[in-house]
Amino acid sequence: MPEYLLPDVPFPENARPYRAMFYLQPYNSRSQSPWTRAVKTLSLSKPLWVARVTFRTGYDGYDGADAWGGEMDAWIAEQEGGARTTELWDFRRPYPPGLRRYYSQFAGPRYPFANGEEFSMGERFVLPAESEPLNEAAARGATEMAFAGFLPNEPVFLPGDMIGGDGRPHIILRAAVADGSGRAVVRFIPPLDFDVPAGSAITVRPPGRYQLVSDDAGANETSVGELTEYTLDFVEVPS
Repeated sequence: MPEYLLPDVPFPENARPYRAMFYLQPYNSRSQSPWTRAVKTLSLSKPLWVARVTFRTGYDGYDGADAWGGEMDAWIAEQEGGARTTELWDFRRPYPPGLRRYYSQFAGPRYPFANGEEFSMGERFVLPAESEPLNEAAARGATEMAFAGFLPNEPVFLPGDMIGGDGRPHIILRAAVADGSGRAVVRFIPPLDFDVPAGSAITVRPPGRYQLVSDDAGANETSVGELTEYTLDFVEVPS
């Protein structure tokens, strides 16, 4: 079991936002000298992720992707205006583009077993373009993490890629290239809130715990025969 708390309410299985905002919000205090006008900035606490997600869905008379309006209403109601938490991730980049680019090169070639039988990467148990690389252990407070098992000297992560493993997302700051042994070290913010054991980092939809910022998030005025649009604002819940 993880050390960190899990969200109270799961994200709806069928929900897919068509617009998303996701950013790390610092919490700073600024003061300006009345004589020199120099500005002093102090970081008061750790930054938190802020998200806005917009959904468009329907009710009776709609089928398929447009028919989960009821599921959306239930999800919002279950959160009780932010009294309970839900899970979110950066919907714009649910899987690191750097890793997708790296693993996509293995989709075509074929490889032999010891008995001569061949297989392709597309026949493996995981999707080759969305594999989870294995990480080395990282301690609480760390801003770097090492991953292994890559081809030597290959670019594997890009700036803006997201990783997790301690119950919140972390954004990678610099491109990472595997060294001669296939090991790549990524630098990220914010620092880890908890230890991340070896092999437990998350790169596919790294989630965090969020709460609604409005009691009226469930307001959903709808015209007959038209889709309903929900715009929901969330803030990360500190661990």
